[in-house]
Amino acid sequence: MNHICRTALAAAMLAGLTWTVAASAQTKENSAPDTVVEVRVEGNKVLSESAVLSDVKTRPGQPYSEQVVRDDEQRLLKTRRYSNIVATKTQTDKGIIVTFTITERPLIEAVIFEGNKAFKDVTLAAMLTFGGGDPIDKFRIESGKRVIQSKYRSAGYHFVEVKINQSALRDAGKLVYEIVEGSKVSIRKIRFQGNSSFKARKLKGKISSKAKLWPFLPGTLDTETADRDITDLRNFYRSEGFLDAVVDCRKEFSANKKKVVLVFVIDEGPHYSVRNTVFHGSKVFSPDELRKDLKLLAGEYYKGLTLNRDLASIRNSYGEIGHIEANVSVKTRYTDKPGLVDLVYTIDEGQQFRVGQIDIRGNDVTKMNVIRRQLRLDPGQMYNSVAAEESRKRLMETGFFSKVTITPYGDAPGVRNAVAEVTETKTAQFLIGAGISSNAGLLGNISFTERNFDIFGRRDRSGKRSFRGGGQTLRVSAEPGTEFMRFYIDWREPYLFDKPYSLGTRAFAFTSNRECYDETRYGGNVSVGHRFKNRWYGEVSGRAEGIRVDDLSRHAPRDVRDVKGTTFLTGAKGMLVRDRTDSRWLPSDGDRLKVSYEQVMGDFTFGRADADYHIYHTVYTDAIDRKHILAVRASAGAIFGDAPVFERYYGGGLGSVRGFDFRGISPRQGRKDKVVGGDFKTFLGGEYSFPIIGRALRGVVFLDSGTVEKNIEIKDYRVSAGVGVRLQLPFFGPVPMSIDFGFPINKTSEDDTQLVSFSIGWVF
Repeated sequence: MNHICRTALAAAMLAGLTWTVAASAQTKENSAPDTVVEVRVEGNKVLSESAVLSDVKTRPGQPYSEQVVRDDEQRLLKTRRYSNIVATKTQTDKGIIVTFTITERPLIEAVIFEGNKAFKDVTLAAMLTFGGGDPIDKFRIESGKRVIQSKYRSAGYHFVEVKINQSALRDAGKLVYEIVEGSKVSIRKIRFQGNSSFKARKLKGKISSKAKLWPFLPGTLDTETADRDITDLRNFYRSEGFLDAVVDCRKEFSANKKKVVLVFVIDEGPHYSVRNTVFHGSKVFSPDELRKDLKLLAGEYYKGLTLNRDLASIRNSYGEIGHIEANVSVKTRYTDKPGLVDLVYTIDEGQQFRVGQIDIRGNDVTKMNVIRRQLRLDPGQMYNSVAAEESRKRLMETGFFSKVTITPYGDAPGVRNAVAEVTETKTAQFLIGAGISSNAGLLGNISFTERNFDIFGRRDRSGKRSFRGGGQTLRVSAEPGTEFMRFYIDWREPYLFDKPYSLGTRAFAFTSNRECYDETRYGGNVSVGHRFKNRWYGEVSGRAEGIRVDDLSRHAPRDVRDVKGTTFLTGAKGMLVRDRTDSRWLPSDGDRLKVSYEQVMGDFTFGRADADYHIYHTVYTDAIDRKHILAVRASAGAIFGDAPVFERYYGGGLGSVRGFDFRGISPRQGRKDKVVGGDFKTFLGGEYSFPIIGRALRGVVFLDSGTVEKNIEIKDYRVSAGVGVRLQLPFFGPVPMSIDFGFPINKTSEDDTQLVSFSIGWVF
């Protein structure tokens, strides 16, 4: 028992000793802890202590950190409110006191501008990053001086001088910018010296500086623009194969310093050609296989734009077979022979990938199936980057989206998923307007179009039934006019039941004032089509309509008088189309063939066969990817049987031989040679289109020829030539306005000619 007591007493004494030692250690630790207990500011005269400490991260209660304090010093200096910062550490029994001793910069009392007439004080002050009440900072003040000078020089004040009144700044704290504006300089003329390979007119199109042309171009001299012009000209020459070209600019001022002639001095150097193309790293393709699609080969002059396209061609070759991460680069290697370079392509082929899953994002309205049916990628197939780009273009051409991107992602071996991200745009359009067409006279227009219609409807996220997102087209239109009135409603489903079949229907009524009678038509048609995988499209359709001919003139010919009253016709039509063009709205490559035959029955029985062929070729593509396009069209049509005048062929106007009036080419009948149409037509023409301003305005030159005959023969052949413009306005979507000036070269005395043809839409 005594033993137990003694043991307990010893344990208690040991515990007490342990507690005493721990408490003593704790007391010693608290007497000089490594903790910030206070942060002080000294030397501040203008700014309050709290304003200074707002940029400091050292705080009471935090462990002291030398690095944090040093960062605080730098952070305070970067505010540019202080010329010097010193942080000190004071150890006390309670902890550490950190003191920031600051030297404040003097403040700007006011910013004053003197001598400025071209720009108001408020304009110049808005350009500065500081103002009255801010610290005096020599760097910012000098920067403000340069900004003011740049403003003046960009406005043509080449000789402007800006000085700072140092005494006013030192003695009164007032920042005074003293401005001597000088004369405003305009560019009188731009010349080029040493340009033996390119005409001055072409070089002027490569620079931004322009000579004064009142009242259209101010022609003010901007030194920065002239300096950029030097760089742009040098880059142009080097892209054209003059790799050693040197460009400078000399300014020749008039005596009164108000006008200047810019002389761009050019040392073209040799025009480099390609000696050889070398490939490193290519294993999938041999060098000869890679060269077959290249344009810049041995013997060709070096051209930067062509080289970039060749790079894209090689990347596409790999991208088509799943090497979507292939890296292709090229270096220009100078040879020991003057004017010759080698093009050295370095290829990292990377791994070959198949398509994993395909994700679609961003479509709140458009159904998934509407998007997926435009994709040319399928899970399991080789990931084809060219097909992905074609899919992107197809989705954009639906008109449902303002932006589409298709990108691969994932890190699984041999597999890359694809994500199609779309940004939806407004697809409904309601228009009320008026216009003039050379083919139809003055027209009004009230129309509603929904390009992404869903006739069956569905409930959106809010629970409301929506009739959008199905990819169908619904159009309701009324077009009253002076010579032509049309009312119609049509609906089209391009992928019936998500299969490559289309279904369309239309109901219509229109009236037209013809040359010697009034024509009224009403009825409807239904069509069913099928898309084949080889770019062929087939369609069968049927129509039923009534046609009334009345209000005949005294000189109406016999063929018109024979159809006076109402005629009822039905027709069954078959059509085949092969479309290999690269764009629906502005084709630049490929061809389109359309052939059809319609058998018409009712009050008249006849057949109609038509064929139409277009081919497009890009002649040239400029540096901003605008294309010069050559288009050729050939068409022919024949009627077999007894067709009434309102079903026959007529020529002239937009879509036919321009330079002739709408329906101005036709067999004639009667004492007044009234047009009665023919049973045979033919057309052959070519058009060259090119960009003028941006992507909105294009120019065209054309040559049209063709005829309309009573029988299948060619007796009189018409030819015309002319020029025109195509203006694309965002308000009208992708369909441009067309204005053409046509001049007949070969015609008959009976033909009706017309100088100007204009309308809205691609009609060639």
